[in-house]
Amino acid sequence: MHVVTREEMQAIDLYTIQTIGLGGPILMENAGQAIYDALAKTVKAGDQIVIVIGKGNNGGDGFVLSRLLLAEDRSVETWLLPDMEAIRGDARVHLHAFLESGGTIHQINSEPEHFATRLHEADVVVDALLGTGFHGVPRADYAQVIQQINASSAKIIAVDLPSGVPANGEPFSHEAVHAAQTLTLQCPKIAQFVQPAAGFFGKTEILSIGIPERAVQASGTQRELRTRADVRRSLPVREPFSNKGTHGKGLLIAGAPTMPGAAYFAARAALRSGIGLLTVSVPEEIRPILASLLPEVMYQPRQSLDYNKLSGLAIGPGLGRDRAQAAFVAQALDADIPTVIDADGLYHLAAMLERLAGRHAPIVLSPHPGEMARLTGQSIQSIESSRFSISRSFARKYGIYLVLKGRYTLITAPDGRQVVNPTGNAALAKGGSGDVLTGILLAYLLQHKQVMDAVCNAVYVHGALADTLVQTCHSPLDVLATDLIEQIPPVLHDLYKEKEARA
Repeated sequence: MHVVTREEMQAIDLYTIQTIGLGGPILMENAGQAIYDALAKTVKAGDQIVIVIGKGNNGGDGFVLSRLLLAEDRSVETWLLPDMEAIRGDARVHLHAFLESGGTIHQINSEPEHFATRLHEADVVVDALLGTGFHGVPRADYAQVIQQINASSAKIIAVDLPSGVPANGEPFSHEAVHAAQTLTLQCPKIAQFVQPAAGFFGKTEILSIGIPERAVQASGTQRELRTRADVRRSLPVREPFSNKGTHGKGLLIAGAPTMPGAAYFAARAALRSGIGLLTVSVPEEIRPILASLLPEVMYQPRQSLDYNKLSGLAIGPGLGRDRAQAAFVAQALDADIPTVIDADGLYHLAAMLERLAGRHAPIVLSPHPGEMARLTGQSIQSIESSRFSISRSFARKYGIYLVLKGRYTLITAPDGRQVVNPTGNAALAKGGSGDVLTGILLAYLLQHKQVMDAVCNAVYVHGALADTLVQTCHSPLDVLATDLIEQIPPVLHDLYKEKEARA
């Protein structure tokens, strides 16, 4: 499933209409029907529904929805902000169809007090004011209606994206609709995954409106949303005659006397994620602690690390920030084997980014926004508002796989391809959860045939651990790193059962 910009969505629509031959009114009918079907699942029979319509195609979808609700004898009122004469193109086709079907249009500017009353009395307000084509600042009349919608106590459902939110997710300070639910049409837009725009969407549902995949591919977008089907398809399958060496010989360089837990979390997560052989290098002071907790791993002293015969390594969790640890990061880069760098490893890497050049083996960096700010010299706010562009520029420049963590973790390949991860929740905002991801990344990097699949699947599973815990027996407050690790077996069990059932 592709994630698109405003311009890419417009190109997709144009290709579908002009090259494939599906007319604009047909796509608008499909959109309205998809919205109606989604609403039917949540809106109760007696709910008072107010549909607020603007000038463009988003408003055209609103006319289709109004007609379909009218046909079902729902309690619905349709309110139009511009004059009817201003409605053009495909939207006018469906305005005409609505009126000829017995519908009534209420003009907001002609009945402002009545409009305010109906918003107050409504159970559901459908926002079909501004769509993907919007950018800049809403006009004064639109801004006033947006304020009125937000002041309503009704459930607000936005069509495609909340009015006032720029589809490309540019930073903005003007008011936009705060939706409880957004029904996104065909492709999710970048705004859904960056701040501050993402905070306006509420719960999102992506609706197919019949646009062929060829039209999406023709737009040239390199962004996708990872789906459970993508994960199932690409999970590694163990051959009956494989052995422990087949599934990766990994080295984890982690832990400090004050942070033994970080090494434990990463190591145990790697073991639970299928790594064949794991060697851990920790300071001698904490080795007995780890040895008692992790009998499945081998150990190497820090001062005599051997990178020969390794399939890959991970470095950083709890490593420490004293200067002595920078040497181990440099050694890891020189080893030129598949490598994951996280946490304190990234702290030291910031001073030696030029050493990334010339490597042949893949390297995965997994910063949170603060670490990404240090790597790039930009502010955290800039990182959050420009996640896609900054990530792509950085990954291309240094030839690395970048995992920019967050509510929607963004994975970027060296060639600029980007994948948005949909799993995960606020339960992961706790010390140790990133160390768990490092372990899963290392294990998957050594087992998957394609690096991008390995990274995307690791991030997806990591988020799914937290989702499953919160949906079953935990709250977002009480999930620990150890809980995440113990959830790996049931999550993988379900994924592999689904994979087998579809084989």
